[in-house]
Amino acid sequence: MLPQNDSEEKYQIATLVVLTITGLVVIFYAIIFLNPRVAFNPFKPLLPPATFSAALPTLQPTWTPTEVSSPVPTATPPSSATATLVVPPPPTLAPPTATTAPTIPPTATSRPPTRTPAPTSATPPTPIPSPYNFRSVLQSCNHSGSTQIKGKVSSGGQPQDGLRVRLATGPDPATVVEEQTVKRDVDGSTIYAFILPPIGSKPFSWFVWLVDTQGNALSSPNFRVEMNSYPPSSPDACWLAVVDFVK
Repeated sequence: MLPQNDSEEKYQIATLVVLTITGLVVIFYAIIFLNPRVAFNPFKPLLPPATFSAALPTLQPTWTPTEVSSPVPTATPPSSATATLVVPPPPTLAPPTATTAPTIPPTATSRPPTRTPAPTSATPPTPIPSPYNFRSVLQSCNHSGSTQIKGKVSSGGQPQDGLRVRLATGPDPATVVEEQTVKRDVDGSTIYAFILPPIGSKPFSWFVWLVDTQGNALSSPNFRVEMNSYPPSSPDACWLAVVDFVK
């Protein structure tokens, strides 16, 4: 009879072995449960017929090549027993067409209408009143046997007495050559007449204007008569000038 201590030790070793084997069996069963087709499973399950047929690839109809002398293989015309595989030529791709983006016209910005000024009637400029009471009017200038400047003085068509006419070589009173008082003619008009010196038949400018008894200018002293020595045949000849003073 073995001692009690040895017996207990043996029991403990046996228990440990049983537990180890039990653990291994549980592990093996778990592996088999997860993957029944594991290598150490002696009872591997077979695949069902549906799964097995699904795994097989789908076979195309039989293609029977025909030997021809041409290097290009041609397919045998299809018959009731066999199907001929026709390889279509590669599709011809059309070149890409450039697509032009539509041009969006700029939005027209409306502008306010331009205001057109109303037409205004042309107003004639207001004439500047002359500081002189009489106007100097050159009535005519022609060729004559002598050189003269003469004329009449009237106001409203009526002869004027007591006025004087100056003859000068310039518009300044200091250039006055002669001064006459207008006189009545046989027809009742008031006239004056200057017989020019010999220079009068040559190109020369003479100034004539009307003054009152105090010497104040009644017409513009700047009125000028251009005398010349053109022959009688010339229409521009000016030997006898007729200058009237009109109010």
